[in-house]
Amino acid sequence: MASCDLDTTPTNYLPSEDAFKTTARCESVLNGTWSSLFTNGSTYASIGLGSIMMNDDFAGSDVVRTTSYGYSSSYSLTNGYGRGEINDMAWDLFYDAINNCNNIIAYIDQAEGSEEDKNIIKGQALATRGYVYMLLATHYSFGVGNEKYANNACVPIYTEPTDLNMALTGKPASTVKDVFQRSLTDLGDAYSLIPDNYNRGINATDQYRIDKTVVKGLLARTNLYAGEWQAAYNYADEAMTAKGKYLMSEEEFKSGFNDATNEEWMWGFSSTLEDNLAAYNFNFKDCTTEGSYYSCFNVDPFFKEKFEDNDYRKDLFRWGANAGYGEWTMLNYKFKFADINNGLGDIILMRVAEMFLIKAEAATHLPGKEGEAQSLLKELRQARLKAGNTAAEVTATGDELREEIWLERRKELWGEGFSLTDLIRNQKSLERKNWSHYVECILNPDGSNSNIPILDENGELTYADDKPESYKKERCTLLQGHIASRTVFPDGSEFEPNSKYYLFRIPEQEELQNANLYTEHPMLPLYN
Repeated sequence: MASCDLDTTPTNYLPSEDAFKTTARCESVLNGTWSSLFTNGSTYASIGLGSIMMNDDFAGSDVVRTTSYGYSSSYSLTNGYGRGEINDMAWDLFYDAINNCNNIIAYIDQAEGSEEDKNIIKGQALATRGYVYMLLATHYSFGVGNEKYANNACVPIYTEPTDLNMALTGKPASTVKDVFQRSLTDLGDAYSLIPDNYNRGINATDQYRIDKTVVKGLLARTNLYAGEWQAAYNYADEAMTAKGKYLMSEEEFKSGFNDATNEEWMWGFSSTLEDNLAAYNFNFKDCTTEGSYYSCFNVDPFFKEKFEDNDYRKDLFRWGANAGYGEWTMLNYKFKFADINNGLGDIILMRVAEMFLIKAEAATHLPGKEGEAQSLLKELRQARLKAGNTAAEVTATGDELREEIWLERRKELWGEGFSLTDLIRNQKSLERKNWSHYVECILNPDGSNSNIPILDENGELTYADDKPESYKKERCTLLQGHIASRTVFPDGSEFEPNSKYYLFRIPEQEELQNANLYTEHPMLPLYN
């Protein structure tokens, strides 16, 4: 812990054809690609996909960053548009993975091995590439639902191994529509290649492997983002059915979101004693376990109030001193190390509840299915109520119903990496209110202020804003949620939809090296 710099082995080289001589070797490249996706980075605050997911939540409405190392630029929305560390890391991470998949896809048909193995590995490589192109499309451009930008430049598409000449010249940026179509085509091909009976096994360390259920889930997610409602509905239904529509119990939901073998999880990445770097992300997300270093992934107090009192998810947000810096804040108890002594914890990538929400949202756009959307929303809400309670009937319709579903996504998927994508695709604005209050504190035996707030039997604070300044100074402490400087954009303007600050910006190095980048579609005017 002497430095915040992280040394990693570069993976952006072109492997020799011998690396793809057998299906076993092709599978090794694919396994290495997924390891790289979760463990490569430039600093301890930018380790792989887990850090990108945290960036997207820090940039949203419902996470408050407390004073600590890491993610300050994500929280202030200066990272993506300003091309900060997460942005640059993501670009390299994504295109390294794409190039590795391109090599597998190019050589697998000639590899030594069974046709079944070839189909599985090729399907997994296509699904990985499709997933990464979806991530690029959702981060580097506004959604396809925004007609003003749908046909403008997004990112380059590569479907073949990159040789030295291509690396030096580069490809033009394709439109966001084309990038989404590339993703959907790859995922559709993977759906055809990976057999229904392929079983990745029950070990936690194998849950990153893409089986047919994961492909269905990715097709549901990507079609939702692309506005293909019928396809999103169909694939979400298939994915839910494959998992038996299982939703976590209260005990499972409160167990720390760190176990890839959880029955509701459809996809996750597990760390090991030999390689626990991916789990380092928990040092930011785990705010309550003693020994967690930074503990800065905390909660907007206003967000907690969006939950019903009998909703057990509300119990996961409580006032306290964070484990890292001892700063009093609204803590999250959702994410906890599975094993703090060995730095272990699994990263969530997909689960059944998301499929409920995708199917419900898609249903609101389909004729005659609004009642089904209401039923799905009620069913999910019922699963999140404490025993003995019954969820109210959902009566909202049209846009009001969609708003309820979007709010339920915020509540159910909090901290799982969806905040920024949902803001962009739904053309919504950030919602952050300045929150700060003086609260009564426990006094030390000598009568001095302990700076430890007094909590009542329900864990609520005792406010003292109306007390004299001398009283507040001696007996109170100031607690904060979002501070004023984080309730506006970096330039001081008010939050609004479709802002450049929501987007990742193509790195400057790519613009300098890729002479063809904007030859077919001009750079977005908002970047000028």
